[in-house]
Amino acid sequence: MDKVYQVFVSSTFADLEEERRKVSDTLAKAGFIPAGMELFPATSLQQLEFIKKVIDRCDYYVVIVGARYGSLDDDKSFTEKEYEYAVSRNIPVLAFLHKDPGKIPAEKTDTDPAQKSRLENFRTRLRTSRIVQFWTDANDLCMNVVVSANNATMLQPGHGWVRGDQAIDPKVLQEAERLRIENAGLKEQLARINGEQLVFDPNLLGPDDKLVLKLMINGQEQTREVGIGQMFVALYDALLPEPYQRIIRFAIARAALSSSDTLNPKNEINCHDDSVALLRNQLEALGLILPFSRDSGDGHYSTAWSLTDKGRRYYAEQKAIRKQVAP
Repeated sequence: MDKVYQVFVSSTFADLEEERRKVSDTLAKAGFIPAGMELFPATSLQQLEFIKKVIDRCDYYVVIVGARYGSLDDDKSFTEKEYEYAVSRNIPVLAFLHKDPGKIPAEKTDTDPAQKSRLENFRTRLRTSRIVQFWTDANDLCMNVVVSANNATMLQPGHGWVRGDQAIDPKVLQEAERLRIENAGLKEQLARINGEQLVFDPNLLGPDDKLVLKLMINGQEQTREVGIGQMFVALYDALLPEPYQRIIRFAIARAALSSSDTLNPKNEINCHDDSVALLRNQLEALGLILPFSRDSGDGHYSTAWSLTDKGRRYYAEQKAIRKQVAP
């Protein structure tokens, strides 16, 4: 199925108007759909909010930087805020910095020291967070943008747009939905057949078994033996918001301390990396949690933990009030 990819072109406007126009024209000739604020009519929405809606529809984000930082929205330029939004939406960013801003004509250059400092910080931020391309003139820029965009479609294919006559037949979607419902029904029947009983692999250490964890207390290593099931139940509330592993390690350390531990509240307590990984792997193998990778908000990804349906059921069974058995 043929796809056409949409590319948002971002930059300061007045000083790079010609470059933006040529880049958009070149992208269109190369088979892309260019998008930028100058291509859209006036809107009643606030400017940045409207830009975000346009970026959401794009597959790639191109940011072009010359010798101006641009007009501010609060403490940052619209261009830098657009860049941050594209990163937060996991849209591939293609950055293009002028190779020698000092050679750009004075009328297209920031003279205010604060703006020049903001511009240099933004350039540094782009250089240190991703691979960037450098350009010297509009023709050089257009070539770099098209080559990078084509490479991105192969390395990070976007959703793209397709012709209406190539879209999925509604009957296929209806059949997929019927199968989904049927599959859910079969899962319910299977659960009833199994009596809703939770089953754990007998070859693995289970909830009733113990692990030895290494804790770091004020920089000193100590060990604690903990029940796997008890540890999971103790961590349950902390796992509900699907926290990053770097946060969970502190909850593990607190849960591993017994009631007999008399520690100063000011003590620095966390769990050793090896023990965090050990507990995570065991809980995942038992089907109680599911680790996943999440954007930290700065373009980097970190491990986070989420509860599985099995984990929720196990916790509920451990906490449920049982009937009193008559003697």
